[in-house]
Amino acid sequence: MVDISFLGGGREVGRMGILLDNSSQRFLMEYGVNVERMDVPIHPKMPIDALLLSHPHLDHSGHIPSLYREGWKGRVYATPATFDISNMLLKDSLKVQKIKGMQPSYGPNNIAMMDNLGMNTRFGKPKSFKTATVTFNDAGHVPGSASILTETDDKRILFTGDIKFEETMLMNGAYRDYRDIDVLITESTYSYKDHPPRQSIVDGIRDMISKTIEGGGFALLPCFAVGRTQEMLLIASEMGYPVYIDGMGIRATKAALMHPESVKDHGKLQEAFGRAKKIRNNKQRKDALRKPSIIITTAGMLNGGPVHFYIKRLINKPENTMIMNGFQVDGTVGRTLLETGRYIYEDMDVKPRMAVEFMDLSAHCGKSNLLDFIEKTNPGKVFLVHGEHTEEFAKELEGMGFDATAPQNGDSFTV
Repeated sequence: MVDISFLGGGREVGRMGILLDNSSQRFLMEYGVNVERMDVPIHPKMPIDALLLSHPHLDHSGHIPSLYREGWKGRVYATPATFDISNMLLKDSLKVQKIKGMQPSYGPNNIAMMDNLGMNTRFGKPKSFKTATVTFNDAGHVPGSASILTETDDKRILFTGDIKFEETMLMNGAYRDYRDIDVLITESTYSYKDHPPRQSIVDGIRDMISKTIEGGGFALLPCFAVGRTQEMLLIASEMGYPVYIDGMGIRATKAALMHPESVKDHGKLQEAFGRAKKIRNNKQRKDALRKPSIIITTAGMLNGGPVHFYIKRLINKPENTMIMNGFQVDGTVGRTLLETGRYIYEDMDVKPRMAVEFMDLSAHCGKSNLLDFIEKTNPGKVFLVHGEHTEEFAKELEGMGFDATAPQNGDSFTV
């Protein structure tokens, strides 16, 4: 028997946290924050024997250092790429919190402790614990991302993490050859819709870029630092136009390149990154705006980052195009812009004259792929997390004969 407690990520996107307790050992999977509001999961009861981290995004990793501040001395298990990238993201989050006048729940020493006590995992290589075996497999989401299979004496529990089955320019598709799964805990970010064919999205982005630059404008691509920046580099690098990269995506790309196994084609990414001009200060940003070009910059949801330097200078010129390209959490500047048509940030509240487009270049699986995976895996029990439409999807799965639940934060189940 295993008790599963949902500490965060129930009926929401963000602040993931799941506790597995088989009465002999307790595993915490993820411990993140809601990046926009800095909401945190329910605090897990101690002791925790190990923390299993699927990937570095802050909604999965952002509250882990606080455990060390409280005195926990356990180990985090993750892939090498996840450790390197999460270290960068956590340090940046700490800096942003201080700039905003917030009181961080951890300090630099706690991030260092997380790294020092970290244990690297490799895809497909089981890790043995006293009463369980844990295996990380490629989740296809971002460099280093993993799905986590936990096997006890009588239960096989699979947590997908954030998952993408379809191959992209950056990533191989997720591993999916699972057998005899008793419990499936799956993300459901897009459980309500499918994505357009990937190549049509890539072609559409390139077409928008070409029309913009040939028309004398700038193509501004706000991107997540991890995953999206690297894929956009690959999309843009072969077009023959000047490409600039700005913000934390520079460091994230360097981190990904340190782990060739974490991406599909290390050589192509290295070449694309080498050709792009790196921007590190306002003088270089002004230089980048001297002639039409492609500008890849953070932040992907427009909540901070150097993207606003460019928006403020490009927003009133209709020849320019900003191509939004990722999931926009409710309440972010990006979500507000797409829903209302207004750019609201700091002291600005304007309707852009530049074109604002959205292209669904998602790193999450769509509904059909998720359904197909659930049907082929055929688990005894399904828990739906990390989504805003989990209740509706649970009902749909129940109609197909599955035992499906959309847990709320604080819910616990014995399986």
